[in-house]
Amino acid sequence: MAYKPSLVSSVLGSCVAVTMFSRALKIGAICHAMLPDSGGRSDDLRYVDNALLNIFQKMRETGAEELVVKLFGGAQVLNVGSYASEKRTVGEQNVARAELVLAELGLKVAARDTGGVQGRKLYFCTGSGDVFLHRMGQKLYL
Repeated sequence: MAYKPSLVSSVLGSCVAVTMFSRALKIGAICHAMLPDSGGRSDDLRYVDNALLNIFQKMRETGAEELVVKLFGGAQVLNVGSYASEKRTVGEQNVARAELVLAELGLKVAARDTGGVQGRKLYFCTGSGDVFLHRMGQKLYL
């Protein structure tokens, strides 16, 4: 099956996005998840754990084996005062959950831009694996 490359954009605050790319097959996938743990609701892709498992499974179904993985987002975009110092923010929880699930799948993160207090907009090219990232006044190629 032939795949047509696409340019996919995503805007992130506390959400995380993960890209997966197969150099051998020249195909990629991206997920955008809002919350860290589905609590067993396996069909809800708003959660980091389900979204990652879903795109990993889809990539494997194409025959992709060696995946280049990139992780983005997880900012603290709301001012929660002293509460933030006592408990991890949703963004921090999302990043931690993504790292855990990726490790459980045996995947290493090749590039990342996570945390902080600024939102991000990213563009992912599914045919090359390239990511263009815009963060408040900065432009980065990863």
